[in-house]
Amino acid sequence: MKARVSLGCWPGLRHEAAAARLHQPPTEPLFGLLRTDHVQLVPQNLGRLDEDLADALLTAHPGTRFRLHANVHVLDKRRISDLSGFDRHADWFARAARVSRHLRAPAYTAHAGRRAESSLLDMLDNTRRCADLFGCPVGVEGHYPSRGDTWLVSNWQEYRAVFESGVPYALDLSHLNIVAHHSRCLERALVTEMLACERCLEVHVSANDGMGDQHAICDTPP
Repeated sequence: MKARVSLGCWPGLRHEAAAARLHQPPTEPLFGLLRTDHVQLVPQNLGRLDEDLADALLTAHPGTRFRLHANVHVLDKRRISDLSGFDRHADWFARAARVSRHLRAPAYTAHAGRRAESSLLDMLDNTRRCADLFGCPVGVEGHYPSRGDTWLVSNWQEYRAVFESGVPYALDLSHLNIVAHHSRCLERALVTEMLACERCLEVHVSANDGMGDQHAICDTPP
């Protein structure tokens, strides 16, 4: 199994400090030694990510291909810029696209975002437009049920809609565990199809109790 590390393993560190840990990547109980050939740059790390920092990361880690993930800090002030708000946050997406192209990233993945910002169909169209801007495949990462039904792609019907739309996606199995827990239903056939599809850009794995996204280490088979 080719399990790869995300810099989200080291939240609260600056990007370059977290990346320095790649020289001694972690080992997890179910996945063994995590690989570092593809690595996510994530919003949990500190500091503004610009072209100079991108160059420093590429120089320090020549064997790693970096890619951005959802709301990385690319502007002076942090901002939640999900696919639902593609037009509203056009300056953030333009800046992130510049950094992504500078990294020669093979893909970008982002959260679907809030129902208050977009319909499901408009968010999927935003994903296609975002791919044109980034010049690489852009994938939707779905959410899970929340109080007030805040998030797009948070039930099985919407996950199927994403799959049938033809857009790429990131499939977070820990999110689907929460969907299954709240719906008391596991759409195993849909999950199997989504995992097998060539449009599945990433599979995210972490453990939780089905109540919320806890980003725990997977230490027992799910």
